[in-house]
Formats: sequence, structure tokens, C-alpha cells
Amino acid sequence: MRLNRSFAAAIATLCMLAFSLALAPSAGAATKASADPTVKWLAPLALMRSSSPGEVTVAGIYKCSAPLDQMHLWVSVKQGGPDPTKEGSSSTVDAWYDTNISQDVAVTCDGHWHHVFVTLGMHPTDFTGRPLTGLKSGKAWLQFCLVQGTEEATAIVASQSRWVKVLRTHS
Repeated sequence: MRLNRSFAAAIATLCMLAFSLALAPSAGAATKASADPTVKWLAPLALMRSSSPGEVTVAGIYKCSAPLDQMHLWVSVKQGGPDPTKEGSSSTVDAWYDTNISQDVAVTCDGHWHHVFVTLGMHPTDFTGRPLTGLKSGKAWLQFCLVQGTEEATAIVASQSRWVKVLRTHS
């Protein structure tokens, strides 16, 4: 698979940012160890290739030590609607991508920080059957969660959310 230059440059920039942050000591590291499991950092960009509008790629850094039953990442990007940050916004947003479409992402729980790129798939409709659009350039809400188990009511054991910039690359 060939990446165009702008997409490859964006990926390279995310890698450099992620690894520099992963290696930097965190505030208070000398006095207190971080809780485990932990989501440490999320990239400020969601990358979408023009040739694949049904997918978006995000990056994050996580850590977990003890192998927990069926631990995986659930990641979501939402855009539009009255407020994509609110609980239940999956029924009110204009665009929604997540790992339930692209498949959940397995994690490695070995006590080390892991940098991951996660590709999310687009939901064609919301839960009511209302058609959704693709992401547009601009801001979107990213949720990045370590989840234990497979039941809908499973525990989110670590998470981080933030506004990200959707960057469309030409390819």
C-alpha cells in the first residue's frame, strides 16, 4: 500500500509527538506512580484519507499491567449535532466513527507504554436509522477507552477524551 506524501508526513509527525511524550517524564512522576491501566496521551489530529472517507485514523498512548479479561480499546470520533461530548450523542451527531465498525483493538498489558494508531470505521446511520455523513474538516470529539469484557455494561477502566482537528489528506 502506498501512502501519499501528506498522509505519510502527518503520520510521521504523530509518531514523533507520541514517542517524545511517551519518553518524557510526566508531572509528579518522581513522587507518585501513574495509576494502572492508564490512557496517557491522545494525538490532536484525526487523519482521513480522501480515498477512504469511511475510515479515520487516530493515535494514543496507553498502559496496563495485569492482563484483564478481554481487555480492548474502544475508540470513537463524533462530529456535529448539538453536543458530541454528551452521553447519548450517538443519536444526535452528524458523523460517527468507532471501533465497533472497524473491530475492537486488542491491547498488550505488560506494564509498558504502548503507542497505537487506531483506524475507525464510519457508522452509516445512528441507532434510530437516521443517515449519518462523513467527517468534515474541522473539529471532532475523540473518546479513547480501555474496556474490560464484552457486555454492553462493561467497565471502562481508563479513558481520555479531547477535541481533535480532522485533517483530510489527498491520496
